[in-house]
Amino acid sequence: MSRTMRGLLLGWAVLGAACGPGALQARAEEYVLGPEDVIAVSVWLHPELERTVAIGSDGAIVYPPIGSVKAAGLSPKQLGAALADRLSTYLRQSATVTVTVSQYLSRSVFVSGAVASPGRYGFEEIPGLIEVIGRAGGAQPGADLGQVQILRREGDVRRALVVDLSSALRGGPVAQLPELKPGDTVVVPATGLGGVGAGQGVGVLGEVAKPGIYAVGDGQDLWAVLAVAGGLTSRGDLARVRVVTRQDRGQAVVTVNLREVLQRGTSTPFVVRAGDIVFVSATGASTLGRMGTGFVQVLSVSRDLLNIAVLADILQRKGN
Repeated sequence: MSRTMRGLLLGWAVLGAACGPGALQARAEEYVLGPEDVIAVSVWLHPELERTVAIGSDGAIVYPPIGSVKAAGLSPKQLGAALADRLSTYLRQSATVTVTVSQYLSRSVFVSGAVASPGRYGFEEIPGLIEVIGRAGGAQPGADLGQVQILRREGDVRRALVVDLSSALRGGPVAQLPELKPGDTVVVPATGLGGVGAGQGVGVLGEVAKPGIYAVGDGQDLWAVLAVAGGLTSRGDLARVRVVTRQDRGQAVVTVNLREVLQRGTSTPFVVRAGDIVFVSATGASTLGRMGTGFVQVLSVSRDLLNIAVLADILQRKGN
């Protein structure tokens, strides 16, 4: 590893420590609650009424024993006052309610790729790109800091910003780095992973035993790729195997019904090629619980931003 890279990694380690929960502690009274935020509710002298609840997509919480209460658009203090008013009627005495934010998920950013702790990170006020990557534990060896990508949806349009973060870390204009917005995905690409370089393998994720990147050479039957990935789990849906692939100079999502192939047979196998991503849905429930490492590896290796954006849309629809 070069001396320059050691310096960068040391800088990331420092950022990771500096951007911990204590350093990012917010002024809760000024924060405006939003959908997906997780809050803790405590009632003075009534420990049996303590709850940790998530704000729903409709902006409300369900708080026993009083039912649904609007939360989005209020500060924690305002919500506490509203709950106290409703509880006073139920308890037949005045109530003192404290609301604190456990997870700021309405203002969250996804960090994927070659970082120590990829995942979703919520903030009361979203910091800069360097701080967000530091919160994810910093860049790992092999990270391509000159090609950091920010994926952003604006209405029906996808935007992909490529940022040369290495120049900024060497003393460049940090102030000119793009500001992050809620819902952004930050991808720190890697120059290679597990011997399979960018664009040289097929990403396999979802309900398979070993999600990850697998070499395919000039092309390989879909069955063979799934076998190399350990096969489907007990929840894998053979009828809904999706492949994100190139087609007619664009990007397409092809759904392959392998269950029907087994029942009827076919003389024409479905061939996957380098750069494709195979996603195995779950029967019934969502596959997001299986996304984990495999999704991170796929985003680490892939340099096709449209490919990543299409895949992210599939995952946001929870495999349905």
